[in-house]
Formats: sequence, structure tokens, C-alpha cells
Amino acid sequence: MIDFQQNIKIPENAELNSEVSFPIDLLPFWLQDVINECSTSYGTPPELWASAFLCGISAATGKKVSLKNRNYINYPQLWLMVVGQSGTGKSDPLRVAFSPLKKIDEESYINYRSEYKEWEACGKEGAQPRWKQCLINDTTPEALYSALQHSDTGLTLYRDELSGFFDDIGRYNRSGEIGHYLSIFSNETFSVNRKNDTPLLIKKPFLNIVGTVQPGVLEGIFQKNNAETSGFMQRFLFLFPEFPERKYNPQEVNPDVIQMYNNLINSILNLNEDTTFETTLSPDAEERYKEYYSQCERKRMQADDFWASVFSKAEIQVLRLALTVKLARLPEKKSAFVEVEDVECAVEMMEYFIQSLRKFKETISEPRIKTSDLIREIFMENPQANQSEVARMFGVSQQYVNKMAKSVRLHGLVVGEKTRNAML
Repeated sequence: MIDFQQNIKIPENAELNSEVSFPIDLLPFWLQDVINECSTSYGTPPELWASAFLCGISAATGKKVSLKNRNYINYPQLWLMVVGQSGTGKSDPLRVAFSPLKKIDEESYINYRSEYKEWEACGKEGAQPRWKQCLINDTTPEALYSALQHSDTGLTLYRDELSGFFDDIGRYNRSGEIGHYLSIFSNETFSVNRKNDTPLLIKKPFLNIVGTVQPGVLEGIFQKNNAETSGFMQRFLFLFPEFPERKYNPQEVNPDVIQMYNNLINSILNLNEDTTFETTLSPDAEERYKEYYSQCERKRMQADDFWASVFSKAEIQVLRLALTVKLARLPEKKSAFVEVEDVECAVEMMEYFIQSLRKFKETISEPRIKTSDLIREIFMENPQANQSEVARMFGVSQQYVNKMAKSVRLHGLVVGEKTRNAML
């Protein structure tokens, strides 16, 4: 049972280094055991598992627990993007972490269908039954808004490949979808009015957005739908780990170990939806957060628009992460406050996520040799090169190759003319 009564004072940790690794050692001991068990069995980085389990805890909690800090209410809402090549095993942690929530949704759907049939049999009298779901996958904007409107505790949009989610933005309409997601991130009430549709009012929406994406796909996402300049992408936590070569491990995950995680998820899910818990930072935790807030502000004032947005959102993300870590710590320590160890862990995680984003941005900012330049180089070296072979080599049309070859010949004529004029 979750208890927020006992206050446990934790000594303040040392100052962070400029280079940080994912702080597995600052997480609860029981969760470290689950992470290490799964990481070893699947052969994937432990930070993948840590992030996935924290997202699962966030999804189970929704708006049931909040952290009040100054004038703001913070929920454990997380937008996480796991970046990695296909075949690296990046999807397994999220699949395992959301497994107990999927089972709950399956059971809830059976009850919903039964209630719906009974409602139809009674001539559709009374309120229409609604499916109380935790997870939502493939959806249109209107269906998502409707589900959020009828969700008391919030939803988690979980898609293995987030590219589909980004591809759908603007696909069904052109009426400010990005703007609605910005409101959702801030848990701000907003309305949706569509011609011939019933107006919707979504009050204090809670929506996690979690999934995976390949680096090459993510590069295109950054440039689509004004996602970067609007500040949309800066609201995500990016996890871009180094994936080692996986070794075959015949050992399965110990079910007793994973059951510790499932027990916490079920404990949170069993909380009365009509009862909400509000916590605050302990004095030591608030002092540590104040330090990090000032650090982010200094960086924000010296950064360009993109990174200024990243640092301003980091001030919010740290509180959300700290609350999620506090929830993960409940099986070991019951406390009325979010403690300094929770904030310290959140700060190091946030620094790691920012480093992941910086690493990704550096990979896409590296100068690249264009296909057109390579083709031109071939014809500069060998004007008689076989155009069909060149087209096949680069996977382009022969017409495109012919165009590049002509541009080389034209360039050669222009250079020759300039040379003759210079000699006269």
C-alpha cells in the first residue's frame, strides 16, 4: 500500500561532473536488481531498462500523484524517445515495462464491451460506457482528444516506432495539432471545435508519449511540421545509448525479480481514482533543485533558441523525473516528500538525456558528401563513364545521372572560356 506519511532525511550528494552516465546506482535497490537482471538476460544497456520501468510507473500513476513546487503542479508525465538502429533490441524494455498495463487494458476492455452491450440492450439509456484504458497506440487526433477527455487519470501513447506518430501529425487536418501537444505537455486545459463535431473540452490533460525511433528517421522528424522551431522536439527526453554487440544468453529473466516491478504497478493502479496525493520537495531537495534551476538558467541565457528551449524544459522535466523516482522508491522508503536523493537522481538523468540529444544533433550536423557531388566527381575524372552503371551504383535514375554529366560538361566549357579570356 502506498504511504506518504514518513519523512526520511537524506544527505545531499556531491556536485555533478560535467560528464555523467545514467545514474543506475541512485535508483532504488530493488529496481537496480530488476534492471540488472533484464539487462543481462537481453544483452541491452541498463539505461534502456531503467527508463522503460520509470515510464511504466509514470503510466500507472497518471494524475493520481502530483508534486507541488511554488506556483506549479507537476505530474510524473514523461515524453521519452529511445534512439537506436534496427535490431539493437531497443524495443524489448518498453514491451516488458508496459506488459502489466496491457493486461489491465485487456481485462478492462472485456468489461467495457459487456457494459456497452448491456447499455445497447437497454435502449442506450443513461451515460454511454467508456473504456478506461492506460495505453493508446494508433489513433487519430480526434480519437486521442476524446480519450483524454474521458480519462480521469491520463493516458500513455506508446508506439514501438514513433515515426508513425510523427507521420500522422497534420495527416488528418491542418488545424494546430502541434499547438495542442504543447498544451498537453504543460497539462493546460484546451478545447477542440470541429465543424459537424461535438466540441471537446480537455481539462488538465495527462499524456505520456513513449516509443523508439531510428537515427536516420529522427533526422527527418526534426525537420518536419515545424517540430524543432516550435519547441515540440525540445520537450522530449532523448535516450541515445551505445549498443554493444549482443551475446546470446540462454538465461531467462527470473520471474520473481520482474514480479517486484509488477507488484508496484498493481499497487499504484489499485489506488482509488477519486483520491489524489500531493507531495512537495523536502528542504534539502528544494535546495538541490534551486541549484539545478540556476544552472539551467545560466545555460539558457547563453544558448541559441533551440538549446535555450531545451534548458527551460529541463527545469520542468527534472521535477517530473524526481516524482517518478520517488514513486519507484516506495517499496523501500515511504516519505511524505520528494527527497534530495530523488532530485539528485533526476538531475543526473536529465543531464544524460541532454547529452544524448547533443550527441544526436552532432551526428546530423556533420558535413555529408552529396550524391550529386559524387556523380559529378566521376564524370570530371572520366567524362565517358557509363551512365547506366553510375545510375545503378547510386540507385538513381539515368536521367538524373545524365543531368549531372551535362552540368560537368557545361562547367568545363565555362572554365575553358574564362581561361581563354584571361590569356587575351
